[in-house]
Amino acid sequence: MPKIIKEACVETKEQLDNALSHHADQIELCSRLDIGGCAPTDELTQYALSKSDHILIMIRNRADYSTSWFNCWKLRSIIKKYQATNVQGFVFGFLKNNQIDVKTVKSFMKLIQNKEAVFHMAFDELIDWKNAIDMLVSLGVTRILTKGGKSSPATNNIEHLNEIKLYANNRIQIIVGGSVTDENCQKIALATGIEYFHGRKLAFQN
Repeated sequence: MPKIIKEACVETKEQLDNALSHHADQIELCSRLDIGGCAPTDELTQYALSKSDHILIMIRNRADYSTSWFNCWKLRSIIKKYQATNVQGFVFGFLKNNQIDVKTVKSFMKLIQNKEAVFHMAFDELIDWKNAIDMLVSLGVTRILTKGGKSSPATNNIEHLNEIKLYANNRIQIIVGGSVTDENCQKIALATGIEYFHGRKLAFQN
């Protein structure tokens, strides 16, 4: 049984404190989880960074995965504001015609520098996931967040999660999300060997 690493997804101070009190290994800060997660408020981010060094910030401000020049400018400003802090990394993902928007991702990677870079569940919308893994590795992205397909929960996608893990071949870390709980992450870990899990229901229980 692999050691399970739990990343809690939170959008309030109360959720953050609860996750930390229940030994979350990492925290992803968001707002608007009702539409898949957007960038957190400055108030929440500053509070979180005062509590832990294991904080990841969502970099997103719209429900889909496309972006515009103005949206990119606003999102880049968030990275610039927190890049020199104790933040662990940033979570983002940009697509164009269901393929990675390589130009935009490259520009964000230059800003992120030595921090961790997580490509979020935009990955599950990609046409050619193998080519996407190769591209993300070449760009220096450190992790991919996936539920193993477009459908949820991730427990329905174990076969494809195995394929993703096998193809990634330790070149990039795979994180599983998608209705993941403290209970079913054990099942997924046993079936796939993946040890990193992300969700709203993780690390909130004793």
